[in-house]
Amino acid sequence: MLKTYLFFICCSIAVCCTSQTVDKDTAATAVNLQQLTKYIGLLNINKTSLKVYPNPAKNKISMEVKGFEPGMAVVKIIDTKGKIWRVDNRLLTDGNEEIPMFLQLNPGIYFISVSEKAKTSKKKLIIL
Repeated sequence: MLKTYLFFICCSIAVCCTSQTVDKDTAATAVNLQQLTKYIGLLNINKTSLKVYPNPAKNKISMEVKGFEPGMAVVKIIDTKGKIWRVDNRLLTDGNEEIPMFLQLNPGIYFISVSEKAKTSKKKLIIL
């Protein structure tokens, strides 16, 4: 649906650009086109995913990350009160991979986040 919406906006701008004469309206359309390009770029920046399984878990989980850049990523496990239980730096070799983790957490609800630079993905994790 998002792709359809963006396609419609791009087509509308293209029609406006070709039907206008060169004057101050063209400059305004160029500014709108720059804003749209910036917005589309922001959508692509945060196009990441995180899957955690098994969930609920006991002491071992696997995380499947997608859409990250190769390099260092920070993995955080936080409880519902905001207390940080674990922080790991993990090397992502291609940005789309599986990360195993062994945990020693009390039973409860936690949140796990993987982040690098401006990209972050979060999931809820239940420990039995």
